[in-house]
Amino acid sequence: MKLTGFVIAAILLGGANAVPAQPAAAPCALVCFPPAVLNAKKCACEQPVVARKPICSLACVDPDQTLDAKRCVCVRRPR
Repeated sequence: MKLTGFVIAAILLGGANAVPAQPAAAPCALVCFPPAVLNAKKCACEQPVVARKPICSLACVDPDQTLDAKRCVCVRRPR
């Protein structure tokens, strides 16, 4: 067991010398409140893109008609 730990430590230390030193990226300390989400690359809160359907405010008063919500029009009821 002691040998395994020594080998792992030697590999880690040897690998650290082989890789040129790069500055560590500063962690983003920003906290976003829902529904916003954190964009870690920009360190900014962003609102998620949600496709919303338009709300139809039309009411069909004729009893022979019904509302087609996709087109927001009153259409004749099928017989």
